[in-house]
Amino acid sequence: MKVLLLILVGLMPSLAPAQYAVSIVNDPIAVQNHLEELVKWNESIQQLNQQLQQMQQTVQLAQEMKNVVGNPTAAAQSMQLQLLGSSQISQSAGQLTANLNQTANGAIALENTGSTLFSSVKSITPGGFSMSYAVDQFKPLASIQKHGANVNNVMSDTTSRIAALEQQKAATLAQIQAAPDQSTVQKLTAQLSALDGQIAALGQQQQTATNQLVSQSIANENDRAMKAQAANQAADHEMNISLQNFMQWEGQVTSDRSEFK
Repeated sequence: MKVLLLILVGLMPSLAPAQYAVSIVNDPIAVQNHLEELVKWNESIQQLNQQLQQMQQTVQLAQEMKNVVGNPTAAAQSMQLQLLGSSQISQSAGQLTANLNQTANGAIALENTGSTLFSSVKSITPGGFSMSYAVDQFKPLASIQKHGANVNNVMSDTTSRIAALEQQKAATLAQIQAAPDQSTVQKLTAQLSALDGQIAALGQQQQTATNQLVSQSIANENDRAMKAQAANQAADHEMNISLQNFMQWEGQVTSDRSEFK
């Protein structure tokens, strides 16, 4: 009502003699209509304020995701995902190829049974004589064993972590379906993106370990092929030298019949 009086006072100077003001004040229908318009204006302003707040939240969220895009660790921490901390998401059970090759041991490889899948190599000849192997020649095979164990460790470590993240992802999807407003949907969608980033990072660890094993196996095969080719060339070269020596020796041999009487 105070608002109405202020409006009427503001209008009075521009009106002709007081009869117009008196007629408006004494008209209940006009007053009621004006009150209804004021109520509608108030509702419209409240709706605009709500939309403005949602837009501000959306812009803030977009900026936040822009800052952490491509970084699952930062995204998870920003979205307050506590399942995997910033140190855990970057932690890997895998080892670098250089470290695996450096610790490869031929003697250990000969005794490795692959969790009883194979039998160890006995230090004995087929005839029953004991012997000692040149263990350094088995280092490439030891490296393959180390890479295989590395893959198993990575798979064992990451599979359980991925399963836990998938459960949280399913719960987040359910929350999105039941979200009461667009702002909540936006926040949950950001959490979902962070979870996908974590899952992808763990999957990359698995792929990296597998690629290391395949690469080392190819390197070993290439080394065997190279040494076989080198051995063939060495054998050919040795044969040529032997033939040349034989021909040279044969040219120096002379004989006649008198030597055989």
